[in-house]
Amino acid sequence: MESAYPLLLFALGTLGGLLSGLVGIGGGIIMVPLLLYIPPVLGFPALGMKVVAGMTTVQSFAGAMSGAIGHNKFRRVHPRLVLAMGGPMTIACFLGSHWSVLVPEPAMLATFGGMAGVAALLMFLPRKSIEDDDLGNLSFNVPLAVIIGTVIGSLSGIIGQGGAFLYIPALLYLLHIPTRITIGSALAIGVLSSTGVLLGRLGSNQIPWADTLILVAGVIVGARLGSVFSQSVPREVLRRILSVLIMVTTAKIGMEIIQSI
Repeated sequence: MESAYPLLLFALGTLGGLLSGLVGIGGGIIMVPLLLYIPPVLGFPALGMKVVAGMTTVQSFAGAMSGAIGHNKFRRVHPRLVLAMGGPMTIACFLGSHWSVLVPEPAMLATFGGMAGVAALLMFLPRKSIEDDDLGNLSFNVPLAVIIGTVIGSLSGIIGQGGAFLYIPALLYLLHIPTRITIGSALAIGVLSSTGVLLGRLGSNQIPWADTLILVAGVIVGARLGSVFSQSVPREVLRRILSVLIMVTTAKIGMEIIQSI
């Protein structure tokens, strides 16, 4: 059974990376429940939230980097948007991640569930029908982008995520960014934010490196494939996939929190 564990990690990483590149998230909202619930179902030891958060810290960075490279080839990354939101988010992620060692596991799980819940609610907001994929035509509210980046970054650092599952709905429904530019730019923002999270956790002995590197290998493969598939999938389908992922994870984490009370 132990010899099959690396294969399981690689397979989970590939699945998370595929969805990451497809819908523009670093993959934490997918990988956290996969790592928490799939191993024990298959007879492997259960992983704690702190261990999972450490692994997904590296996985989110790798998934975002691989996906962003793929989407940049199709001119889906807006540099000014990435800097406006990603800059303050990186600093906030670093601070939240650095102090996360003091946060109890139940509080980390509750924070993750709360963020997923807010993301799910954002997906029900009315959306302006703006789908111009030309980067040169894009305008957005810069101060609002900075505020969103700072708030989400501080929470993302605590749970070891880049926070894409929350700031993608914010890009779509609060800043009204076109879907394909949102997906590409969100991955680039994720590179910055997950770097802050990763730097905050380095030296705190929260990352099981051997298992994490196997997971990341699968993520890199999956994310590059997902970024290619994303260009041919209809925009509305991409948004619906993201909505389902967020709502299913929110429901599962909510049940876990209720059961732990």
